Amino acid sequence: MKQFLILFGFLLINQFSNAQNKLVFNTLDSLFKYAENHSISIKTGEQEVLLAKWQKISAQAGLVNFRMQTSFSLTDNVKLPVTYFPAEAFGGEPGTFKEVRTGQKYMGNFNFAPQIDIINPVSWTKLKSAKINTQLTDVTNLIVKKSLFESISASYYNIISLIEQIEITQKNLYTADTLQIIMQNKYSEGIVRQQDLNDATINKIALKDNLTQLEISLNQQYYALKILCDIPENTAVSLTENTVYNQPFDPNLQTDNQLEHKSSLLKADLAKEELRANRLAQYPTISIVAYDGWQQNSKNQFLDPDTNWINSQYIGLRLSMPFPDINGFTLTKSAKINKEISELDAEHTKLQNDITNITLNLDYEKAYSQFKTANQIFLLKDENYQMALNQFNESILSSDKLLTAFDDMLVSQLSYSAALANLLYTKSKIEINNLIK
Repeated sequence: MKQFLILFGFLLINQFSNAQNKLVFNTLDSLFKYAENHSISIKTGEQEVLLAKWQKISAQAGLVNFRMQTSFSLTDNVKLPVTYFPAEAFGGEPGTFKEVRTGQKYMGNFNFAPQIDIINPVSWTKLKSAKINTQLTDVTNLIVKKSLFESISASYYNIISLIEQIEITQKNLYTADTLQIIMQNKYSEGIVRQQDLNDATINKIALKDNLTQLEISLNQQYYALKILCDIPENTAVSLTENTVYNQPFDPNLQTDNQLEHKSSLLKADLAKEELRANRLAQYPTISIVAYDGWQQNSKNQFLDPDTNWINSQYIGLRLSMPFPDINGFTLTKSAKINKEISELDAEHTKLQNDITNITLNLDYEKAYSQFKTANQIFLLKDENYQMALNQFNESILSSDKLLTAFDDMLVSQLSYSAALANLLYTKSKIEINNLIK
């Protein structure tokens, strides 16, 4: 009884562990939600947004550029400097000098010198650049997220299509097996040739191999999906969305996503601010400066309690003017060229962005047309196969034409399934572009 309970507990824990290591998604949106919470790409983007915000805060603090230089020192003048005084002041001969060591052996200093910029043009430019960079980071993360979701959508519908194609192939493999048995019986009766039986066997073998290839492709797509969504390798993934072939065309499904153009405009703004910063770097900076310090001198020891600390202070304005040099000149010229390049790139990106949107809309129309055509072809090929099967059973049609009709029907059915997946993918791309913009 004890061994039974141990075994039962082990099985229960094993089942619970398996349940914990399996993810089931019944819609594409549920997969998107998982990716938002677990994708390393999205998490990295969130950290970049946080970094950009702190850079903006740093730029705001840099407007006044408050600095506080503080120092504390203890100096032991092991050998005091020598000063020459007229010897007659000490009762010596006129025209001669006496060596006298001056100063204090022990010196203590404590001071601080605050400085605040009240006019610093470069700092103003840095703040504006930080604000633009924050906006650019947000737009870049949206572009990364959109691209990620499009890749996830492609993998998702590939998996849905492969699952459907595997089911279709399995059903038709049963039909191919039945045709082989029929050929075998007719061959035994001397009705068909050995070549006809071989063709039926080859057809079955080829279909088995096609099924194996589809199953391998399905596993590859699952691994690709795990990489995109950062799903652990040992976690099983299952997509359970039902395939719906009744797909009406939506003429109102359009997109006008301008994320790429927004990104190029913000990059152009950054280039403008860089040029402005290089120019303003040649302007003076005016700062309020102050000083407050204490000094103690002693012949006896450091921090002598019998000696007072002497305080000194000052306050004033400081004008700092950079000296013009060739390096600053070349930096300004380079920044000007970069600004012009970024403006041209923004103009080109606008055109490219608009064409991309038009292409997405055309891809949807094209995919729907291919889907409807694939449906019509499949219905006709299936009808041809059914008629060929009836004619073969009545000994009107040869076996090779029956197998040809069967292969044509299967290929058209698989193409119909692939066309559906392509239609759903192109539709989801437009929806993603309308959602993330």
